[in-house]
Amino acid sequence: MNPSTAGMVRWLSFRLRNGQSIGPDRLLQAWSWACENPRCAVRRESMNEGHCVYALYGPESLASPKLAEQRMREYLLDAGYIFTMGSLGRREAAAH
Repeated sequence: MNPSTAGMVRWLSFRLRNGQSIGPDRLLQAWSWACENPRCAVRRESMNEGHCVYALYGPESLASPKLAEQRMREYLLDAGYIFTMGSLGRREAAAH
C-alpha cells in the first residue's frame, strides 16, 4: 500500500469516460472539500487497456461518508465529468 494511504479507508473509487482525466492536486482538493477533512489521500491506479481508476481515501472516522459521496458526485458532474462511481468504505448504516 502507498504510505500516504496507510491507516486510511478507501471510501470511493471512480472511472472517468475515455479521454477524460483529473490531476492529483485538483482531485485531492475536491475530495478534501467533499469529505470536509484535510486528512485524506487520492490515488490513480492503472488498469488494463489504458484505463484507470481514481481511489479516494480518508480516515475511518469520516463524519458523513454518504454526504461526502454526494458532494463528490456533484463536484464531478458540475465540472463536466462523465463517470461511474463505487463505494467501498464502511457504510454509515453498518456503524449503527
